[in-house]
Amino acid sequence: MRLVTSLQRSKAALAHWGVREYFLLAVLWLTLSTPLYLAGWGLLSVLSLPLLLLAIVVLTYGASALVKPLPQKKVQPKPGFPPSIEVPSLGFFPLSAYSDSLYERKVSWCGSEIGLNLSIEAVELVDSVRRVAVAITSEASKVNSEVTRFAVRELLSEVNEGRSAAGQSELTAEQFLQAISLQSITVHSDETYEFMYDDGELLGGHWIEVHGSLTQGPIDVDLPG
Repeated sequence: MRLVTSLQRSKAALAHWGVREYFLLAVLWLTLSTPLYLAGWGLLSVLSLPLLLLAIVVLTYGASALVKPLPQKKVQPKPGFPPSIEVPSLGFFPLSAYSDSLYERKVSWCGSEIGLNLSIEAVELVDSVRRVAVAITSEASKVNSEVTRFAVRELLSEVNEGRSAAGQSELTAEQFLQAISLQSITVHSDETYEFMYDDGELLGGHWIEVHGSLTQGPIDVDLPG
């Protein structure tokens, strides 16, 4: 199983390489193959590349066999905070594995499943956040429409400028919305929210984060990542 794991890790590493990494690989390959070619190996010198990749697999295998991953420390609730929060009609929200002030679970949102996060900074705000979670999900269609229209208005022209400069055809609003995908919504006790989208590689791999509130609607958009 370790050999299979090492192969999978090597494949994943190669898949995430960028121009710089592949350029360095090409330089290393030339460094290895040139002496072989000059020694009379001819076209057989190209074998230095698969040998190099084999060496990567072997090293990855060795590392996975010798280096044990550090155990992850489980996030504990803050003093006085519950390990999970029940929201009427939505179920139980366990504490996030990454934050002691965030409770999260998957919910149905406009035909897809997303993460709904409850941001709770103080234990006395639990009921307020519950109400916001119920309110935003009960008006999912309306809120989703407001946020997507806002994202199109704020970002589509920027996306199309980049595509035109690269010689690509411009996107319609519908194509833009088909490319991005909603991943999570975070709600707060003051009725504000953040919608987090995967940009579908339209904006260089950035996340699309739309901020707003139930009373004012969408307010601004950030591109973290």
